Amino acid sequence: MKKVNDLHREAMALVDQSLIAKLRGEINGAKELLRQAFIKEREAASLVISKLELEPTRSVLLRSAASLALECGEIREAEKLISTALSGQPSEEIAEELRDLFEEVYFQRHLKIRGITLEPNEFQFSMEGKAVGFGIANSDQFIERVGNVEKAVHRTRERLSGLSFRERGRPEIKLQKEFELYVTVPRPSSFAISFRIGRGEQLKLPGMDIAQSIIDELFECLELFNSAKTDLLSKKIQDPSYYRNFVGIARNIAPDGEEIKSVGFTTIRDNVPRQITLTTTKKQAPPPEPMALKEKAGESIQVTGVLLYADARKGEKGVIQIIDKNNLAHRVRVPEGMMSDIVRPLWEYKVTVTGILKDKTIHLQTIEKATD
Repeated sequence: MKKVNDLHREAMALVDQSLIAKLRGEINGAKELLRQAFIKEREAASLVISKLELEPTRSVLLRSAASLALECGEIREAEKLISTALSGQPSEEIAEELRDLFEEVYFQRHLKIRGITLEPNEFQFSMEGKAVGFGIANSDQFIERVGNVEKAVHRTRERLSGLSFRERGRPEIKLQKEFELYVTVPRPSSFAISFRIGRGEQLKLPGMDIAQSIIDELFECLELFNSAKTDLLSKKIQDPSYYRNFVGIARNIAPDGEEIKSVGFTTIRDNVPRQITLTTTKKQAPPPEPMALKEKAGESIQVTGVLLYADARKGEKGVIQIIDKNNLAHRVRVPEGMMSDIVRPLWEYKVTVTGILKDKTIHLQTIEKATD
């Protein structure tokens, strides 16, 4: 066991070194250190594979090696290591963790481009979870996320064009003519589709700079959102309205952790796939920033009820009402950037609102469909 322990300690030390290298921006060095860690951990696990009685050490080492394999892009190797671990006698807790890792392995396989050629102005979107089967998916889970991906693309295009945030109405006619979004038919298992940015007569061209810029910007923002780096995200999206809008849309795209466990994006840059896997759930995700209440902080509050209206033309602009189960009306002020894309689609649904109560008005932070 001494050799096993020594190999494991060496692997973990290499993981730590890899993290430090990554923080320094030494990406290639970090990848190489991580690969060395995987090799060490796999070697440690190989020494106990035949010792079925050696639990939980056996399954823990195999799980750790599989996780490192996945981080290194060794998907097939991770699959074999997980299968070997489950073939033994792991505890139910570790077995469940291994099954979760298996789902991540399968999803990583679906993220890869399989028989599909992506141009630089395209990206693939896919989902994985209980609500997704082979060539079939829950319509609400799929359609809502596709709609929010479309919103994120259009808003990114407008922001990069230097336009002021559009709280209502359709994009400018000029933008509509210059910019169109197309989707392919869904593909089986992970239920993947491709989004293509371009004009009808340009669809056969090898790519467009503006389309690539939009996709790259969207991917960078999604990565920051998924890792909860809100400080860096707010520096990238400096306009408060665009920031709230993006975070609200990203929360709607994010997995719920149950029906949808992972949401993935893939594009091609320099002939190499670039992949993002959103695993941060809506509950874990940072909320869009509330309206400026720093001077007079109020009480945090959560209210569930029916969204009565969400139309800036009716009543006071930027204000909605929530009618709870006791038929009480709650006045909610919606910050700029959230009404059109986040709030209005929930009109007449039962929703849960969180926010800051100040002067008998709830200043909205988050709003989503109620689960009960």
